Amino acid sequence: MAAINIKMDIVLKNTGDEVLREHGLNTTQGITHFYEYMAQHGKPPFFTETRHFSAGDLTLVIATQFSDALNQLHKIRELLNSDDADFPQIAAAKLELSRLAAGILQNGWRLESLPEDNVLTDPARRMLPRINYHLTGCDFALSDLPAVLPVPVKVVNTFGISLAAYETELTLLQSILRDSGLLARPEPAREFVFRDENVVISVIQPDEYQHGAWIVRMQTKSLERENALEGAGLIFPELKGRVFLPGTVYGKAVLNPLTGKYEMGFQFLSGFSEFHMYSSGHEEEHNPTSPDKVAESLSLRVSVYLQELLNEMAGRH
Repeated sequence: MAAINIKMDIVLKNTGDEVLREHGLNTTQGITHFYEYMAQHGKPPFFTETRHFSAGDLTLVIATQFSDALNQLHKIRELLNSDDADFPQIAAAKLELSRLAAGILQNGWRLESLPEDNVLTDPARRMLPRINYHLTGCDFALSDLPAVLPVPVKVVNTFGISLAAYETELTLLQSILRDSGLLARPEPAREFVFRDENVVISVIQPDEYQHGAWIVRMQTKSLERENALEGAGLIFPELKGRVFLPGTVYGKAVLNPLTGKYEMGFQFLSGFSEFHMYSSGHEEEHNPTSPDKVAESLSLRVSVYLQELLNEMAGRH
Protein backbone atom coordinates (compact mmCIF):
# COMPACT_ATOMS: atom_id res chain seq x y z
CA MET A 1 0.00 0.00 0.00
CA ALA A 2 2.83 2.40 0.80
CA ALA A 3 4.33 1.88 -2.65
CA ILE A 4 0.98 2.62 -4.26
CA ASN A 5 0.52 5.79 -2.22
CA ILE A 6 3.98 7.08 -3.11
CA LYS A 7 3.61 6.58 -6.87
CA MET A 8 0.08 7.94 -7.07
CA ASP A 9 -0.54 11.63 -7.71
CA ILE A 10 -1.54 13.22 -4.39
CA VAL A 11 -4.55 15.04 -5.83
CA LEU A 12 -5.78 11.87 -7.50
CA LYS A 13 -5.33 9.86 -4.29
CA ASN A 14 -7.15 12.41 -2.14
CA THR A 15 -10.04 12.54 -4.60
CA GLY A 16 -10.25 8.76 -4.72
CA ASP A 17 -10.07 8.45 -0.93
CA GLU A 18 -12.95 10.89 -0.61
CA VAL A 19 -15.10 8.78 -2.93
CA LEU A 20 -14.24 5.65 -0.97
CA ARG A 21 -15.20 7.34 2.32
CA GLU A 22 -18.55 8.37 0.84
CA HIS A 23 -19.20 4.66 0.31
CA GLY A 24 -17.98 3.68 3.76
CA LEU A 25 -14.73 2.13 2.54
CA ASN A 26 -11.07 2.63 3.31
CA THR A 27 -8.27 2.17 0.76
CA THR A 28 -7.63 -1.46 1.67
CA GLN A 29 -11.33 -2.35 1.36
CA GLY A 30 -11.56 -0.52 -1.97
CA ILE A 31 -8.62 -2.44 -3.42
CA THR A 32 -10.03 -5.71 -2.05
CA HIS A 33 -13.36 -5.08 -3.80
CA PHE A 34 -11.47 -4.19 -6.96
CA TYR A 35 -9.69 -7.56 -6.99
CA GLU A 36 -12.86 -9.44 -6.06
CA TYR A 37 -14.60 -7.92 -9.07
CA MET A 38 -11.76 -8.93 -11.41
CA ALA A 39 -11.79 -12.47 -10.02
CA GLN A 40 -15.54 -12.76 -10.64
CA HIS A 41 -15.81 -11.02 -14.03
CA GLY A 42 -12.39 -11.52 -15.57
CA LYS A 43 -11.89 -7.80 -16.26
CA PRO A 44 -11.49 -4.54 -14.34
CA PRO A 45 -14.78 -2.86 -13.32
CA PHE A 46 -13.89 0.23 -15.35
CA PHE A 47 -12.92 -1.66 -18.51
CA THR A 48 -15.94 -0.56 -20.51
CA GLU A 49 -17.32 2.27 -18.44
CA THR A 50 -14.23 4.46 -18.30
CA ARG A 51 -12.50 3.57 -21.52
CA HIS A 52 -11.05 6.72 -23.09
CA PHE A 53 -12.99 7.19 -26.32
CA SER A 54 -12.13 9.80 -28.92
CA ALA A 55 -14.95 11.74 -30.55
CA GLY A 56 -14.50 9.61 -33.66
CA ASP A 57 -14.70 6.39 -31.61
CA LEU A 58 -17.90 7.49 -29.90
CA THR A 59 -19.48 8.53 -33.19
CA LEU A 60 -18.97 5.02 -34.55
CA VAL A 61 -20.23 3.46 -31.31
CA ILE A 62 -23.40 5.55 -31.42
CA ALA A 63 -23.93 4.72 -35.10
CA THR A 64 -23.83 1.03 -34.15
CA GLN A 65 -26.29 1.65 -31.31
CA PHE A 66 -28.62 3.41 -33.74
CA SER A 67 -28.51 0.31 -35.97
CA ASP A 68 -29.41 -1.89 -32.99
CA ALA A 69 -32.30 0.44 -32.21
CA LEU A 70 -33.51 0.20 -35.82
CA ASN A 71 -33.69 -3.59 -35.53
CA GLN A 72 -35.78 -3.18 -32.38
CA LEU A 73 -38.04 -0.64 -34.11
CA HIS A 74 -38.67 -3.11 -36.93
CA LYS A 75 -39.57 -5.76 -34.35
CA ILE A 76 -42.04 -3.36 -32.73
CA ARG A 77 -43.57 -2.50 -36.10
CA GLU A 78 -44.14 -6.19 -36.77
CA LEU A 79 -45.82 -6.57 -33.37
CA LEU A 80 -48.05 -3.54 -33.95
CA ASN A 81 -49.19 -4.96 -37.29
CA SER A 82 -49.60 -8.53 -36.03
CA ASP A 83 -52.94 -10.07 -35.14
CA ASP A 84 -51.24 -12.55 -32.81
CA ALA A 85 -49.19 -10.16 -30.65
CA ASP A 86 -50.33 -9.48 -27.10
CA PHE A 87 -49.79 -6.43 -24.92
CA PRO A 88 -47.01 -7.94 -22.72
CA GLN A 89 -44.97 -8.63 -25.88
CA ILE A 90 -45.34 -5.06 -27.11
CA ALA A 91 -44.61 -3.63 -23.65
CA ALA A 92 -41.45 -5.75 -23.35
CA ALA A 93 -40.29 -4.64 -26.81
CA LYS A 94 -40.92 -0.99 -25.90
CA LEU A 95 -38.93 -1.42 -22.67
CA GLU A 96 -35.99 -2.81 -24.65
CA LEU A 97 -36.22 0.18 -27.01
CA SER A 98 -36.07 2.53 -24.03
CA ARG A 99 -33.00 0.69 -22.74
CA LEU A 100 -31.26 1.08 -26.11
CA ALA A 101 -32.21 4.76 -26.27
CA ALA A 102 -30.78 5.31 -22.78
CA GLY A 103 -27.46 3.79 -23.86
CA ILE A 104 -27.36 6.12 -26.86
CA LEU A 105 -28.12 9.10 -24.65
CA GLN A 106 -25.33 8.16 -22.24
CA ASN A 107 -22.75 8.04 -25.03
CA GLY A 108 -24.21 11.22 -26.48
CA TRP A 109 -23.46 13.02 -23.21
CA ARG A 110 -19.89 11.71 -23.36
CA LEU A 111 -19.55 12.91 -26.94
CA GLU A 112 -20.83 16.39 -26.08
CA SER A 113 -17.84 16.90 -23.77
CA LEU A 114 -15.31 16.14 -26.52
CA PRO A 115 -14.03 18.46 -29.27
CA GLU A 116 -14.29 17.46 -32.92
CA ASP A 117 -11.11 15.54 -33.71
CA ASN A 118 -11.62 13.68 -36.97
CA VAL A 119 -12.51 15.31 -40.27
CA LEU A 120 -13.85 11.96 -41.47
CA THR A 121 -16.37 11.51 -38.65
CA ASP A 122 -17.24 15.15 -37.93
CA PRO A 123 -20.01 15.33 -40.60
CA ALA A 124 -21.50 12.11 -39.23
CA ARG A 125 -21.25 13.43 -35.67
CA ARG A 126 -23.31 16.47 -36.56
CA MET A 127 -26.10 14.19 -37.83
CA LEU A 128 -26.49 12.31 -34.54
CA PRO A 129 -28.86 14.76 -32.75
CA ARG A 130 -31.27 14.73 -35.69
CA ILE A 131 -31.32 10.92 -35.80
CA ASN A 132 -31.87 10.77 -32.05
CA TYR A 133 -34.76 13.23 -32.44
CA HIS A 134 -36.57 10.78 -34.72
CA LEU A 135 -35.77 7.88 -32.38
CA THR A 136 -37.32 9.86 -29.54
CA GLY A 137 -40.34 10.41 -31.79
CA CYS A 138 -40.76 6.64 -32.18
CA ASP A 139 -40.50 6.14 -28.44
CA PHE A 140 -42.93 8.98 -27.75
CA ALA A 141 -45.49 7.55 -30.19
CA LEU A 142 -45.54 4.34 -28.16
CA SER A 143 -46.31 6.27 -24.97
CA ASP A 144 -49.96 6.35 -26.09
CA LEU A 145 -50.23 2.56 -26.17
CA PRO A 146 -53.40 1.36 -24.43
CA ALA A 147 -53.34 -1.56 -22.03
CA VAL A 148 -55.61 -3.56 -24.33
CA LEU A 149 -55.42 -4.39 -28.02
CA PRO A 150 -55.90 -3.58 -30.83
CA VAL A 151 -53.43 -0.73 -31.05
CA PRO A 152 -55.15 2.46 -32.27
CA VAL A 153 -54.48 3.35 -35.90
CA LYS A 154 -53.25 6.80 -34.83
CA VAL A 155 -50.48 5.25 -32.73
CA VAL A 156 -49.42 2.93 -35.55
CA ASN A 157 -49.36 5.78 -38.09
CA THR A 158 -47.47 8.18 -35.82
CA PHE A 159 -44.93 5.48 -35.04
CA GLY A 160 -44.58 4.66 -38.75
CA ILE A 161 -43.91 8.29 -39.71
CA SER A 162 -41.17 8.65 -37.10
CA LEU A 163 -39.68 5.28 -38.08
CA ALA A 164 -39.52 6.26 -41.76
CA ALA A 165 -37.74 9.52 -40.91
CA TYR A 166 -35.36 7.70 -38.56
CA GLU A 167 -34.50 5.07 -41.15
CA THR A 168 -33.89 7.71 -43.82
CA GLU A 169 -31.46 9.67 -41.64
CA LEU A 170 -29.69 6.54 -40.41
CA THR A 171 -29.20 5.30 -43.98
CA LEU A 172 -27.59 8.63 -44.87
CA LEU A 173 -25.34 8.43 -41.79
CA GLN A 174 -24.19 4.92 -42.72
CA SER A 175 -23.55 6.05 -46.28
CA ILE A 176 -21.31 8.88 -45.04
CA LEU A 177 -19.39 6.49 -42.77
CA ARG A 178 -18.97 3.94 -45.59
CA ASP A 179 -17.80 6.58 -48.06
CA SER A 180 -15.20 7.74 -45.54
CA GLY A 181 -13.98 4.15 -45.12
CA LEU A 182 -14.87 4.05 -41.41
CA LEU A 183 -17.76 1.62 -41.83
CA ALA A 184 -17.00 -1.51 -43.81
CA ARG A 185 -19.27 -2.58 -46.62
CA PRO A 186 -20.41 -6.22 -46.34
CA GLU A 187 -18.52 -8.46 -48.73
CA PRO A 188 -20.92 -9.92 -51.31
CA ALA A 189 -21.00 -13.62 -52.08
CA ARG A 190 -22.05 -12.83 -55.66
CA GLU A 191 -22.23 -9.52 -57.49
CA PHE A 192 -23.23 -8.42 -60.98
CA VAL A 193 -22.42 -4.88 -62.12
CA PHE A 194 -24.02 -3.08 -65.05
CA ARG A 195 -22.95 0.35 -66.31
CA ASP A 196 -24.42 2.69 -68.87
CA GLU A 197 -24.24 6.44 -69.47
CA ASN A 198 -26.74 7.20 -66.69
CA VAL A 199 -26.24 4.80 -63.78
CA VAL A 200 -24.13 2.06 -62.26
CA ILE A 201 -26.25 -0.87 -61.07
CA SER A 202 -25.00 -3.59 -58.71
CA VAL A 203 -27.02 -6.74 -58.05
CA ILE A 204 -25.52 -8.23 -54.90
CA GLN A 205 -26.09 -11.39 -52.86
CA PRO A 206 -24.38 -11.02 -49.44
CA ASP A 207 -23.23 -14.11 -47.59
CA GLU A 208 -25.87 -13.77 -44.90
CA TYR A 209 -28.77 -13.61 -47.38
CA GLN A 210 -30.88 -16.63 -48.25
CA HIS A 211 -30.48 -18.13 -51.70
CA GLY A 212 -32.62 -16.16 -54.15
CA ALA A 213 -32.51 -12.92 -52.14
CA TRP A 214 -30.54 -9.97 -53.50
CA ILE A 215 -29.76 -6.31 -52.87
CA VAL A 216 -29.94 -3.96 -55.85
CA ARG A 217 -27.95 -0.73 -55.57
CA MET A 218 -28.12 2.06 -58.14
CA GLN A 219 -25.96 5.17 -58.37
CA THR A 220 -26.14 8.01 -60.86
CA LYS A 221 -23.01 8.77 -62.88
CA SER A 222 -23.19 12.55 -62.87
CA LEU A 223 -24.56 15.45 -60.86
CA GLU A 224 -26.81 16.35 -63.80
CA ARG A 225 -28.48 12.95 -63.72
CA GLU A 226 -28.63 13.00 -59.93
CA ASN A 227 -30.60 16.26 -60.03
CA ALA A 228 -32.90 14.96 -62.76
CA LEU A 229 -33.73 11.78 -60.82
CA GLU A 230 -33.91 13.25 -57.31
CA GLY A 231 -37.16 12.13 -55.68
CA ALA A 232 -38.68 10.93 -58.97
CA GLY A 233 -40.83 7.80 -58.65
CA LEU A 234 -40.08 5.01 -61.13
CA ILE A 235 -42.08 1.83 -61.67
CA PHE A 236 -40.32 -1.50 -61.34
CA PRO A 237 -40.06 -3.46 -64.59
CA GLU A 238 -42.23 -6.57 -64.81
CA LEU A 239 -39.78 -9.44 -64.98
CA LYS A 240 -40.67 -13.11 -64.96
CA GLY A 241 -39.52 -14.82 -61.78
CA ARG A 242 -38.55 -11.60 -59.99
CA VAL A 243 -40.23 -9.47 -57.34
CA PHE A 244 -38.92 -6.21 -55.89
CA LEU A 245 -39.34 -4.91 -52.36
CA PRO A 246 -38.16 -1.36 -51.62
CA GLY A 247 -37.60 -0.22 -48.04
CA THR A 248 -39.12 2.83 -46.41
CA VAL A 249 -36.25 5.02 -47.60
CA TYR A 250 -36.18 4.43 -51.34
CA GLY A 251 -39.72 3.18 -51.85
CA LYS A 252 -42.30 5.52 -53.39
CA ALA A 253 -45.91 5.17 -54.51
CA VAL A 254 -46.04 5.63 -58.30
CA LEU A 255 -49.04 5.90 -60.61
CA ASN A 256 -48.93 3.13 -63.22
CA PRO A 257 -50.20 4.68 -66.48
CA LEU A 258 -51.23 1.26 -67.80
CA THR A 259 -53.49 0.34 -64.88
CA GLY A 260 -54.33 3.81 -63.56
CA LYS A 261 -53.48 2.57 -60.06
CA TYR A 262 -50.72 3.44 -57.62
CA GLU A 263 -48.10 0.81 -56.90
CA MET A 264 -44.89 0.75 -54.91
CA GLY A 265 -41.94 1.83 -57.04
CA PHE A 266 -38.49 3.20 -56.27
CA GLN A 267 -36.81 6.59 -56.12
CA PHE A 268 -33.33 8.11 -56.07
CA LEU A 269 -32.14 10.18 -53.11
CA SER A 270 -28.85 12.07 -53.41
CA GLY A 271 -27.96 9.97 -56.43
CA PHE A 272 -28.62 6.59 -54.79
CA SER A 273 -31.36 3.99 -54.71
CA GLU A 274 -31.43 0.60 -53.02
CA PHE A 275 -34.01 -2.18 -52.68
CA HIS A 276 -34.36 -5.93 -52.32
CA MET A 277 -35.10 -8.42 -55.07
CA TYR A 278 -36.28 -12.01 -54.69
CA SER A 279 -36.66 -15.05 -56.89
CA SER A 280 -40.37 -15.89 -57.22
CA GLY A 281 -41.82 -19.17 -58.49
CA HIS A 282 -38.43 -20.50 -59.58
CA GLU A 283 -35.27 -21.81 -57.98
CA GLU A 284 -32.50 -19.24 -58.39
CA GLU A 285 -30.48 -21.52 -60.69
CA HIS A 286 -33.44 -21.85 -63.06
CA ASN A 287 -34.80 -18.32 -62.84
CA PRO A 288 -35.67 -17.11 -66.37
CA THR A 289 -34.43 -13.59 -65.55
CA SER A 290 -30.74 -13.52 -64.63
CA PRO A 291 -29.30 -10.79 -62.36
CA ASP A 292 -27.56 -9.09 -65.29
CA LYS A 293 -30.88 -8.99 -67.18
CA VAL A 294 -32.46 -7.41 -64.10
CA ALA A 295 -29.81 -4.69 -64.09
CA GLU A 296 -30.26 -4.11 -67.81
CA SER A 297 -34.05 -3.75 -67.40
CA LEU A 298 -33.66 -1.28 -64.53
CA SER A 299 -31.17 0.70 -66.57
CA LEU A 300 -33.66 0.90 -69.42
CA ARG A 301 -36.36 2.11 -67.03
CA VAL A 302 -34.08 4.95 -65.89
CA SER A 303 -33.10 5.83 -69.47
CA VAL A 304 -36.73 5.99 -70.59
CA TYR A 305 -37.62 8.27 -67.68
CA LEU A 306 -34.74 10.63 -68.43
CA GLN A 307 -35.62 10.74 -72.12
CA GLU A 308 -39.26 11.51 -71.33
CA LEU A 309 -38.13 14.25 -68.97
CA LEU A 310 -35.88 15.69 -71.67
CA ASN A 311 -38.72 15.64 -74.20
CA GLU A 312 -41.03 17.33 -71.71
CA MET A 313 -38.53 20.09 -71.05
CA ALA A 314 -37.96 20.58 -74.79
CA GLY A 315 -41.70 20.91 -75.33
CA ARG A 316 -41.87 23.80 -72.88
CA HIS A 317 -39.53 25.94 -74.96
